[in-house]
Amino acid sequence: MASGVQSDYVDYMMGHTVGVYHDIQSKGIEFLRNIYASAGLSISPRSNYSKIDMLKDIVRSWGLEPEKILTREALAEPHRTYVGPDEREKEQIRLLGIALRDSLKRELLASLNFPNPE
Repeated sequence: MASGVQSDYVDYMMGHTVGVYHDIQSKGIEFLRNIYASAGLSISPRSNYSKIDMLKDIVRSWGLEPEKILTREALAEPHRTYVGPDEREKEQIRLLGIALRDSLKRELLASLNFPNPE
């Protein structure tokens, strides 16, 4: 309905019985498919996010830039090597977690009017 589809059509597509059920049904399935498509709706499988992707989204939502954080840390320790992708992902999760924790801590202290201890 937020996309402009009439509530009767929405109810019908959800399987509910509506007062104009037979009128909607007589318009045919292609009519309803066109309404569905024109509203920009789609059914797609839920994509599987990895922990690192979810954490990057959370970090972005707090106004931080995860790519810059990870790049800065990589440049700080250029000699660091990883045995496999799992080890690298664990380290990235750790680094992003620290950055998020520090950001939250700064914001909390600022809201309580405490000076930043850094």
